[in-house]
Amino acid sequence: MSGTTGSTHPTGPTGSARHLRHAAGGPELGAAMRRQTARLRAEAASDAQPRDRAAADATVLAAWLSPGQRERYAPSLRAVGDLDAFVSRLAEERRVVLEEGAEPVGDEIGSAAQAEDAARQTGLRVLEGVAVTALLLLVVLAAVTTLRDPAPPTELAVRVGPLLAGAVLALVVAAVAASLAVHRRSRAMLDWAVARPGQLGRGVPVRHPLQRASAPTELAISLGLGALLVASVLSVFVGAALLLVDLLLRKGLLGLAPTLTLLVAGAVGLVVVVALGALRSRRTELLLRRGQAIEWRAEGWFDEDPAAREPGGDEAV
Repeated sequence: MSGTTGSTHPTGPTGSARHLRHAAGGPELGAAMRRQTARLRAEAASDAQPRDRAAADATVLAAWLSPGQRERYAPSLRAVGDLDAFVSRLAEERRVVLEEGAEPVGDEIGSAAQAEDAARQTGLRVLEGVAVTALLLLVVLAAVTTLRDPAPPTELAVRVGPLLAGAVLALVVAAVAASLAVHRRSRAMLDWAVARPGQLGRGVPVRHPLQRASAPTELAISLGLGALLVASVLSVFVGAALLLVDLLLRKGLLGLAPTLTLLVAGAVGLVVVVALGALRSRRTELLLRRGQAIEWRAEGWFDEDPAAREPGGDEAV
């Protein structure tokens, strides 16, 4: 009897789990719950309260907007000609959205998609792609030339030097094109946002992040810093070695001036590398903060997989 009852009305954790899954209302409600869970996890992971986060977002946005964009958006905040009031009221607008969320308004999604399509910067992206392709071809050609035709260093430099110079030029072109494309796209989407009252507080619903570091730009910066670091270290090393030789031989082969020049130049180069590295870190942090400040709070509209937006998930870029 007890066995029959147990099989008809399952009890314990397994039976309860089946009952809860049945009562959840199917995959639609399950997806909604997963989206809500992702939002709660993201908010729990944040160490800032909505009011503090809103104030930080408003400050970043006010600095990011151009003066003309601030002037166009100021009437909706009743803060014309008053930057402090602009930041304060934008922070309040953002706080409400952070605390209560934002439901889609009218043609917001469609209008944002059209604005994003219009801001693609296709010409600059094509130029970036061509420059990256040229960079790869020149590097491969330089490597093949070096491996297939062994030659004295002087002759090899004559052969490979122009190829490497062309590769550096292609990298610079790709980095400039990528940075300019990101800048123009961001400005275009901000123009769209400031034309809609309340949109800055709600965020910008884009399918691809407005602020992200492009690969050519990051590669150019990394190679530039690396080259400067190597040159500075070599300058210090050579200067110290020459100074030591002069002190040991006491003949003044090169004199004190060239040696000190190498040492000072190397030291200055190292200081510049450290300073540029700090600026790069601040730039990366600024990009992240801008992305957070303009984040659209009505989640789930561009998510094919709701779990993809959970902390630690992969985000399409």
